[in-house]
Amino acid sequence: MTTESKDQLQSQVDQLTLQLQTDSSNAPRVLLDRARVYGDLGEPLLAREDIARAASLVRDPEYKSESSVEAVERAVRELSVSGNHKSQTEHIGASDQEIIDLVAQGTSDAALVVALEQRIRANKTQLSGEQVCALVDAFHKMCTDCELETVEAVASCVSAALVRLSVSEDAKAVTGAAETLTVVVQRIIDTWAKRSDNGEFKQQACKAGAKMYTTAVYALSTHEAIDARVWQSAVDFYVGQIWLVGTLPAEPDGVCQGDVCQGILRLLTSCRAQLVYSFVKSNGSLPIGRLMNLLGQPRSSTESRSLAMLIASQLTAAVQDPSASSLFPEYNAKSGTRSAPPALVQLRTAAADIIDTLVQSTIQSERTRGLYALASLYESGAGSEMAIDVWAKNGWADELWDQGEFDLLEAQLALVHLADACSTDTKVSTSMKKLGNGLVQELARTRTGELGEIASVVLAKWSNLPAQVNPGTEPKDEPEPDTCDVDPVQLADSHIARIIALSSSDTSDPQTLTAAERSTEALGFLCLNPLLKHHVVQSPVLRTIFALSKKSKQLKFAAVMLIRNLTQYKPVLSEEQKRAQQMQQLSKRAQPGQTIGSEIKEMESKDHKLDDASAVAERSKIVCEAGAIACLVGAVQGSVSDSTKDAVAEVFVALATLHELRGQLVQQGAVRALLSILSVDAPRAPVKDAKYTPTTLRNARDKHVAWALAKCAISVPPHLAFHDPRALARLILSLLAEESHAQSLLIRFEALLALTNLASADPGSSSDIRAFLACDLNGMSLVETCVLNEHVMVRRAATELVCNLVHEPSVFERFVEGADEGVEARVIELPDNEDEKESRRGYRAQRMHVLVALSDVDDTATQSAASGALAVLSNDPRCCRYLILVHPRALDVLLSLAETNNAGLRHRVAVVCANAATCGDSRVLEKLRDSSHVAQALQSMVEDPQMPCFAAAQSALEALK
Repeated sequence: MTTESKDQLQSQVDQLTLQLQTDSSNAPRVLLDRARVYGDLGEPLLAREDIARAASLVRDPEYKSESSVEAVERAVRELSVSGNHKSQTEHIGASDQEIIDLVAQGTSDAALVVALEQRIRANKTQLSGEQVCALVDAFHKMCTDCELETVEAVASCVSAALVRLSVSEDAKAVTGAAETLTVVVQRIIDTWAKRSDNGEFKQQACKAGAKMYTTAVYALSTHEAIDARVWQSAVDFYVGQIWLVGTLPAEPDGVCQGDVCQGILRLLTSCRAQLVYSFVKSNGSLPIGRLMNLLGQPRSSTESRSLAMLIASQLTAAVQDPSASSLFPEYNAKSGTRSAPPALVQLRTAAADIIDTLVQSTIQSERTRGLYALASLYESGAGSEMAIDVWAKNGWADELWDQGEFDLLEAQLALVHLADACSTDTKVSTSMKKLGNGLVQELARTRTGELGEIASVVLAKWSNLPAQVNPGTEPKDEPEPDTCDVDPVQLADSHIARIIALSSSDTSDPQTLTAAERSTEALGFLCLNPLLKHHVVQSPVLRTIFALSKKSKQLKFAAVMLIRNLTQYKPVLSEEQKRAQQMQQLSKRAQPGQTIGSEIKEMESKDHKLDDASAVAERSKIVCEAGAIACLVGAVQGSVSDSTKDAVAEVFVALATLHELRGQLVQQGAVRALLSILSVDAPRAPVKDAKYTPTTLRNARDKHVAWALAKCAISVPPHLAFHDPRALARLILSLLAEESHAQSLLIRFEALLALTNLASADPGSSSDIRAFLACDLNGMSLVETCVLNEHVMVRRAATELVCNLVHEPSVFERFVEGADEGVEARVIELPDNEDEKESRRGYRAQRMHVLVALSDVDDTATQSAASGALAVLSNDPRCCRYLILVHPRALDVLLSLAETNNAGLRHRVAVVCANAATCGDSRVLEKLRDSSHVAQALQSMVEDPQMPCFAAAQSALEALK
């Protein structure tokens, strides 16, 4: 090769390297291109290294595609390199067995193994049991002798082969797979047993093959043909060896802690009873001790700690199921719920002993780890179950805080983190406040940084707990100054001042944003107190918080929670719920010398002033002026937690309650934000299914989203505000199926108003949802149910919706079909006999009978909607015959409406009479002429030409002449 050619090839290498450094979107292809250039340059080691890297990348979902996998395989087969590694290159296109032999001999590299794995994953080959066992043996042999990259490639290849075995569907293949999986897992167990004293082997094997071991045990446990005793043996191995080795505290950087944690979570889904027994019973307290060590890691160890919290949560949920204790000798299937399951009892005991040992340790690092572990249990939601026995230890909580005064900084930080995490448990938190109030106040006053900030947050959370004085008694002596509750107003002012001061510092600094997030969180808890809500909204801090929240996801969540606490209306309660709430509050707040009645009046008066609808509405306006809507919309953009979505949906319901804010919500993107946080099960897309039946929304967030959208849709023109009104209609229609409770009437009422507005678009326009609502969604049955509701407001709104929907031909036909069947037979009323009512049709069997009845109720709005629907329907002769010839009271009801002073009602009557007089049926015309009251009513309507009813009444009179 000439010098010029080498320079050109080197230039290509430089260009490809620069491309990798600046744009990694197509890294596998660029690596393969560079490998070919290295091959032309005579650099086989560099070429194979690039191929191995490309092969590793295509396993990542970000780069994995059929074309990328094929490109790697082709490169492995076709690339030609020179030099001392020629013999290795000759085997690149070798058969499966040849590659396995090379791996067993220790003469293979990662590229060959990756090529074999790609064949397996592409379903181009399937290894036999002997071949898989050979790879497993080679893996264990290579653990301490070969490069980690090659060892990991072998483990990944074994995993692929095991997965392929476990998904076989052929009956013969299933039996063979069961035998192979059993042999492979037993081979792994035997190998570890032989090297039980080789700590280096265990750590290296676990580091490189944790995922392989998980796959082997999982595949075994999910196979139907495997005996349960084999499952238990495999799970015991995983927990007793892989979990204990992979979670060793000395493991550098937690290389495989994440892998083994994910393995435990995976096995909890496939062999829960076996895993619970092995984790809690068969290995003593060691597995739980390792879990506590992971939970007790510093907050910076986010990945393994968060996975450990997930394990604690899932494990606690599992042991509460009695069937998960089926392998325990103490298990009694007949005991039911009378006693705690054995697994739960032993888990509590082991957790309590481990935490107690750590927290009571004189070594500060161990005490810190114990405090963090207990805090993590509460953060994971498992604390209320797993930590029961800890708090039951006599004097344990007292010693916790007594020692806290003498702890070093890190241990005190862990202690206040524990107090913060325990705030979800009122009983524990109340006890913590009683014992630690003085120390936490001192830390909040004297410490800066994270410790002082968390202490201030704890004080804010404690401020809403019951007073320390027992109800009905008076304190004998003045409490110590440092144990008195902090004045919540002063506490709020300190957090407000801190946030404003932080906004003037470097807001790009993560520590600044973290401090602002903690103070905002504290304000959110303080605003649970009605006294402080007005105080906070009157300060300039809201604008500052919303501005800072644009730079931090955690601060956005804290801001959302603050907005929620400031804008929430009191829930609608039934009378029974109101009485229960009053008695509960009295048990906490009653003071000596006050009667029950006087306390209730005082409580109702104070709550009414601070948290009534007008006070909440005023706060909502102020909050929105400060920029709350933009903050809420921004909070649900990108990857967002479910708790954030839930809170945003609740806030939008509250804000949309205020009529003046609905336009702002639509303008600033609230509708789009609400639709984006619907759950995957929400009915968002239009459907056309004859069997579709609207059902209630099961997800609470979806219900709040639909309710907020309904509130917005009441007041805003649908063709201007909503891109696809049909998506909204389907969501809102589901609100009509709400189960009956105190708030369901309000939800139904507002949903009906929203649907009425959505159904007010011009017929045939792109925004017209009438046909979609009535036909595609089969919504008329729910609407008609609401028409018959006992509550006057719900009934009125449903009738107004019907008045809008009758413009749709299918709904129109639904009302008039068969309406005049009784004319020929002169059947004008159903018999009184109950047995005959189902066999003969009459005026009560028609849907228009309901409209006639509603036209006669003592509610003008309902009368207007019902008679309006009749006026539309009277364009059909069948309706006219029904009203005039079939229904015995319809004409009298219409004439009674004509006697009112309501111009709208009189106009509707005139339209019905005009349509009836011109329907072409002589019998109808004759009946109208025979009634002197009809002529008198119509004559009174033509006295003033300016009245809306003039033209229709004049037309009717001319037809009656």
